[in-house]
Amino acid sequence: MLKTLTIKNFAIIENTSLSFHLGFNVLIGETGAGKSIILDALNFVLGDKPSKDNIRHGSTELIVKAVFENVSNKVIEKLNEFQIECDDILIISRSFNIEGKSTCSINGEPVTVTMLKQIGNLILDFYGQNESVSILNVKNHLKMLDSYKPDLLACSKEKISQLLQSYKDIETQIKKIGGNGEDRERTLDLLSYQIKEIENAKIEKNEDEKLEEKIKTLSNFEKISSSLNQCYNSLNNNELQSALYNLNIAQQYDSKLIQYNDRLNSCLIEIEDISSSIKEYLSNLSFSETELDEITERQEQIKTLKKKYGPTLDDVSSFLNKIKEDYDNILNSEEILKNLLVNQNYIRHKLYNECLVLHKLRLELSKEIEKNVKDELASLGMKNTKFEISFKQLKSEEECNFTNNGIDEVEFLFSANVGEQQKSLAKTISGGEMSRFMLAVKNVFAHENDVSLLVFDEIDSGVSGEIGYKVGQNLAMLSKHYQIICITHLAQVTALADKHIFISKHVENNQTKSIAKYLNESELLEYLSTLFGSKSSEIGLMHSKELLNMANEYKQTLNN
Repeated sequence: MLKTLTIKNFAIIENTSLSFHLGFNVLIGETGAGKSIILDALNFVLGDKPSKDNIRHGSTELIVKAVFENVSNKVIEKLNEFQIECDDILIISRSFNIEGKSTCSINGEPVTVTMLKQIGNLILDFYGQNESVSILNVKNHLKMLDSYKPDLLACSKEKISQLLQSYKDIETQIKKIGGNGEDRERTLDLLSYQIKEIENAKIEKNEDEKLEEKIKTLSNFEKISSSLNQCYNSLNNNELQSALYNLNIAQQYDSKLIQYNDRLNSCLIEIEDISSSIKEYLSNLSFSETELDEITERQEQIKTLKKKYGPTLDDVSSFLNKIKEDYDNILNSEEILKNLLVNQNYIRHKLYNECLVLHKLRLELSKEIEKNVKDELASLGMKNTKFEISFKQLKSEEECNFTNNGIDEVEFLFSANVGEQQKSLAKTISGGEMSRFMLAVKNVFAHENDVSLLVFDEIDSGVSGEIGYKVGQNLAMLSKHYQIICITHLAQVTALADKHIFISKHVENNQTKSIAKYLNESELLEYLSTLFGSKSSEIGLMHSKELLNMANEYKQTLNN
């Protein structure tokens, strides 16, 4: 059970510590006083996604701490998985700051939000407006059905999951060898086309680099020719011969200059050789527009291949080797494919049969759920209600689209009036009927989900009078097995609670503050009178006393 909830800087709550009764707790007070904020804080500390808007104005961080006692064995087992010690007291703390950083701890040990949610799901079952929207969505009906007795379905679901994985593994293997039938032929055609395209190109090693160099040379033919002619003329202007002649005269008079004569002679021989080579290169230098076009076209062909199979020519060659191997494997895999298809059909058949087992289990559970929900609705004044979990006709084995949840499609059908056929829940249920329907569903499913705390945000919305009192009786009955926290505006529900927490808001220093107060009997009578529209009047107090006495008498019958 939730023992205490401490909230700091959460919306309009500055600093509040609330204690809760083991049984039926109600949060009461005017609309907007902060009742729903308390439930938001509870959901936050158990893993809900926070918002910076939740941080009280002027503060930089919100903090929520929840203390639970007498936690269930499932919670303790889950904590043991997380290597967190827990005997009887469970302390969960969570903070969230203006920078968006969240910290969580369980019994002083840091945990992730995912871990927090797993613990929260074992402790609390929440009903709010979002749950109403959720249950109206047909896509959620199968999930709800399966949550009734999940352990009963677990074995069949596990078998389906394993078989489905095997089925998918075989599909992957079949795709690797080109698929089956037309897919196989298309794969072979594609590979054949790719092989021919690359092989017919007859690519040479580093051909792309060589082509680029040739194009560069041909594109700059005039510049090369002009520059080489000038170079050749410069090398043959006889200035070096003149220098050698003058050096020979000088060395006749100074023997030290002989060394320079030898070196200059070597240079002259080298220059003459270079000049001769340039002359030969010029004589062979030619330009062809046709050759440039051909080389450019070849370069584009190489670029296309690299774009499709590259990005480098080495990659193109590696790709060619791979697809040739794939092509050969597909051609030689007839026997492999045959065996895979036989195995796949065998697994598909087993998968379909296991889905039928799961279907049968769900049918049995659906009848149990239908009866229990109708019984609960009858206790809430809806004796003529029809509720059915409708199963869509199963497809044949060949038509089925298998999932880990089997092949079932279900929808909740509902009718509240005699003579009316059951229709889709979303199309036929009213607001007041939805409140009672959700209470009935929560009551039925809570018995199976093993949570200890049920939280209801205005479960009595849309009902009043006698029906409102029946809702209160149902909640009081539930509180004998679970701890209940409920927001209500109904006197009939309020009177049946064990603990009454009055939430009000006040303005201090130009800031709104939400304050909680526990009502004693006289304060409760006055509040009930207010709900009857006659605050502190003698008639109002008389009605309140009568209602409270009736509620106490009913609760006494529950204790017997």
